[in-house]
Amino acid sequence: MPHDRKPYSAHCMPILDWPISHQEAWNSAFKMHGLFAKPNAAIKWREHSIDKTRKGYGVWLHWCLTRSGIAAEVVANSRPEDLVKQDRIQAFIDELINSTSPMTVYNRIQEIYDTIVNITPHLPKTHWVWLKAAWQNLRNEATPVRNKLPALKEADQLEALGLKLMQQAVAAPERNYRRGEGLTNLQRALMYRDGLMIALLIRRPFRIKNFYSLTIGINFLIDDGGITFQFQACEMKGKRSMTVSFPINLLPYLKGYIDHYRPILLTASAKSTGNAIGELWISRDGTALKQGPLRVAIYTRTEKEFGIKIPPHWFRDAAVTTLIRDKPESAKITGSILGHTDHTIVQKHYNQSQMIHASRRHYRTICELLELSASDTAA
Repeated sequence: MPHDRKPYSAHCMPILDWPISHQEAWNSAFKMHGLFAKPNAAIKWREHSIDKTRKGYGVWLHWCLTRSGIAAEVVANSRPEDLVKQDRIQAFIDELINSTSPMTVYNRIQEIYDTIVNITPHLPKTHWVWLKAAWQNLRNEATPVRNKLPALKEADQLEALGLKLMQQAVAAPERNYRRGEGLTNLQRALMYRDGLMIALLIRRPFRIKNFYSLTIGINFLIDDGGITFQFQACEMKGKRSMTVSFPINLLPYLKGYIDHYRPILLTASAKSTGNAIGELWISRDGTALKQGPLRVAIYTRTEKEFGIKIPPHWFRDAAVTTLIRDKPESAKITGSILGHTDHTIVQKHYNQSQMIHASRRHYRTICELLELSASDTAA
C-alpha cells in the first residue's frame, strides 16, 4: 500500500452495495433455518445492535474496497472469510489508530467480529479466536479521549436548569417583532420541552434510545393509577424489563407540557401535518423528535448555561455520582438505575463520585486560602 496517501476517513458502505455473498450471509444470519437447526445469536440482537454492527461491517468493506489494495472485482466476488485476514485487520487497525479515538478502534473490530462469526456459520468459532482476542485487547487498552470529570455537573444543577427553562417559557412575554423582544408560541414550546427533557432525564437517566422513543400508551403509560415508564426486555440493553414511576415533583410540569405545549409543537410549524402521534417528544416540525435533534437541544441548552456541551449520556454519570455522594450506600443500587449488571461499572461510578467530591473540596480550600492571603496583604 502506498505511504503518501491521505489520512484515512471512515465511510460506511450501504448494505445494498455489499458483495452479493456478504449480503446473503448477513440476511441469512437473521432467519430461522428449521425447527431443529441451532438458532443464530444474531436473531436476538436488538435493532440498535443490528444497525451499529451493520454500519461497522460496512466501514470494513469500504476500507477493503478503497484502501486495502485488493482489486475491486476480487472484493465484489469475495466471500466474507476471504477478506477477514489477520494482516488486513492489522492494516485496518493501523489506519484507524491514526485517524480516530481508541474507543472507536475497538468498536470497529468488535463489529467486524460480531458480524463474521454470525455470517460464517459453516466455520467453527475457534476459526475467529484471533479476531476476538484483538478486539478484547483493544478494549482493555482503550481510554476515552475526553475527560468528563472537570465538566460533569451535579444532578441538582442540571435539574435546576430544566426547571428554569420551563419557568422562563411560561413567563416569557409574547413576541414583539417591532421591538425584537419576547418569544413566539413555538419558541416557548421548544424551551419548555427542552426544560422538561433535561429535568426528567436527570431524575430518570434512561439510555438515550429509550428516552427519545417514549410513546404514550406503549412505554409511557398514563392512567388512573398514575404515570409510569414500562420498558420490555427487548427494549433494554440488559435484556431485563423495567417499570418505574414518573417523578412526583415533575408531574405539574408534565401536565403543562401535555395540555398546552405539546399541542403547540404538533401544530405551530408550517411543516406540521397536524396528525396525532403517540411519541412524547415532538420536534419543531410537528413530528416525533429523533435522537440527533434531541441531543442537539440538550447540547444547546447546557452550553448556554454552563459554557460547555453536556451529552445526554453524562446525565447518567451525574445522577449516580450525586446519589452516591449524598448516600454512599446507594452504590449498591446503581446497577438497577443504569441497567448495568457488571459490578465493575458500579465501582467505577463510586470511584468517580469520590474523585469529583475530593477535587471540588480541594478547589474550595484553595479559594479560601487565596481569600485569606489577600485579606492579610490588605491589612
